[in-house]
Amino acid sequence: MTEDQTGEAVPEITCREVAEWTSAYLDEHLQEAEKIGIALHLVTCGGCRTYVDQIVSVRKVVSSLPVPAVEQTQLDRLRQGLKARRKD
Repeated sequence: MTEDQTGEAVPEITCREVAEWTSAYLDEHLQEAEKIGIALHLVTCGGCRTYVDQIVSVRKVVSSLPVPAVEQTQLDRLRQGLKARRKD
């Protein structure tokens, strides 16, 4: 266990957990203790820091791509197909 600035115990985060939780971390969907644990881990682990930076870069590129126009009929067909699969 590590301590944060207030002296609270923060569980140590593994590289595997960083990889599993990166999206939630970037989207700020983690509990405060997990966010702090990942931030502390990233300070000391260059490999994980590089991994998170790569995910940030990929997200930026993907978000800059144009969104293709989708016709309502295509959406309806997709929804019907998904409903039919759920019934199977």
